[in-house]
Amino acid sequence: MRVGIDLNHSTQWVTVPGDKTLADRSEEYAEFGYLGHLADVVRESCGAHLSLLDEGSWAQSLAEFDALILPVDSASRWSAEETSGIRRFLRRGGGVLVFGDGDPPVSPGQASPLPLPHLRLGDEAIGIPCHEPESHVLVQDLVLDVQQGHPVTRGLTQVFLHRPREITDDGAALVPIVRRGEATLIGVARHGEGRLAVVGNGEMFSLPFLGRESNAALLLNLLQWLAKGTVTCATGYAARDVTTRHPHPTRAFADEEDLEHVPGPHRVDARPFETLLSDLAFRRLPHPYEDESTFLTEAELAYHEMPRQMRHAVSRFRLRSNDYGVLLIKGLPRDPVTPRTPADPGARAEKETWLSEFWLAAFGGALGFPFAYHQEKRGQLFQNVAPTRHNAMKLSSESSALLLDFHTETAFHPHVPDYVLLYCLRPDHERVARTIGAGVRMVLSQLSLRDRGLLFEPLYRTGIDYSFGSVNGLQGNGPLLPVLSGDPYDPYLTFDLDLMTGLTADALAALRNLAAATRKVQRWVRLDAGDLLIVDNRKAVHARSEFTARYDGLDRWLQRTCVLRSPFDSAEHRRLGGRVVETRFTV
Repeated sequence: MRVGIDLNHSTQWVTVPGDKTLADRSEEYAEFGYLGHLADVVRESCGAHLSLLDEGSWAQSLAEFDALILPVDSASRWSAEETSGIRRFLRRGGGVLVFGDGDPPVSPGQASPLPLPHLRLGDEAIGIPCHEPESHVLVQDLVLDVQQGHPVTRGLTQVFLHRPREITDDGAALVPIVRRGEATLIGVARHGEGRLAVVGNGEMFSLPFLGRESNAALLLNLLQWLAKGTVTCATGYAARDVTTRHPHPTRAFADEEDLEHVPGPHRVDARPFETLLSDLAFRRLPHPYEDESTFLTEAELAYHEMPRQMRHAVSRFRLRSNDYGVLLIKGLPRDPVTPRTPADPGARAEKETWLSEFWLAAFGGALGFPFAYHQEKRGQLFQNVAPTRHNAMKLSSESSALLLDFHTETAFHPHVPDYVLLYCLRPDHERVARTIGAGVRMVLSQLSLRDRGLLFEPLYRTGIDYSFGSVNGLQGNGPLLPVLSGDPYDPYLTFDLDLMTGLTADALAALRNLAAATRKVQRWVRLDAGDLLIVDNRKAVHARSEFTARYDGLDRWLQRTCVLRSPFDSAEHRRLGGRVVETRFTV
């Protein structure tokens, strides 16, 4: 049995990443419009083989297939000959699956891109009111009931739709399978001896959504019905295989774990600009702890005099992040004299010069709004990160004898940092301590579709950190939240391996698989004096390996600053417009 897929009438849909390049699609959106996984789906569903329709002899090649998949978008155009060929294919008993995308036509009332003239797609995505009181927003991600009574609904109750579009049929032959009010979103019909299925927006069958609800089972049922005219109960098992056993990566990543040895936009070498950067950093600056406001202003202004190459790397990282979720700036000028590593990291650093604070302030200001938490390091904006004896074995930045495992910085907080900046004043004695990261784009490539779907659900509670008043290591005493959120094709990640728990057995299993995925794709750096590491706290989780602390004044010493992209949301938690967030927790 052979199933054909036509990509000649679409600019969006692809089976091989990078085959078509849209003007607004960058490499991190490789999953957008990707249909390469349909080969596995077809094989699992009905033991069939998926082939691309040949552009040169498109109408003639239809005779080779038992079923056709015709993805379309707003740029699709069909000739009269092609339309007639599809009609003949249906009349003689073939099956056709047609689906649109989530983008409306460029102009309202534009001719339908569907290959059968009696079918039309609505101009706008269907939405429902947000469940929040007083909200005027229409939500366009919907979980809807499946209409029962047709073979393709066997074993199904609900499906998940992303930006669904209405289908209208002038011939009134479509049997609604999924509806919203009077709008048909998925329908099926007999057409001569053949079978037709139409889906308003086929993105529900793309990678971010195939593991949600019963989407995979519906797709398998549709394909089996179209190809054979019947649906067997085996599709339920096949759907589980498709969504739980197979990751479907759309991109390859370098195997090297040490990011210093991986070329790319995640690494900038500041050493060729040492003279210019030293001139900037050694200007006469106010005291960063006694005149913080002026110091921050001067550092932010000085940033704009830095080399264009460095500013370009930071701007790109701010706008698009990168696969690793970190930006490493190597070899910034250092303080001529580095004091002893503070025995009390919460105390203010006493230094003759302020280069470490300057770099944190300059790059922090370029990224957004540097801020601090009242509960951490006495609310200092520039925080010392150094080992202490009493916290050596605790889940704290002051630990050393245990792995500080993967986490989003203050994942529990209503004002999570967008960036965490780490500047190294002194490495550990043996230079073995690794700062480790796992970027969400790489993590997704290791997760099953089912796990991805679960991680988008609010099924997880994270714990509140020890420094914010919680019992050390207590799981799940914080807010309820999803692990993945935002753009489904390039999501944000909120995860704390030690302090997060799932509310269901499936959610817990997804967390375990996520933990395994982060370890599989982890990349690391060994920070040396003068290195600045910027962590995109929304796109990556980070960790720190164990190291030996001697408590001799020469231990590993970093300084840290947190940054919000905007001060707007945290304003009510910062007294008198200051930079210290004073949110308190009931723990």
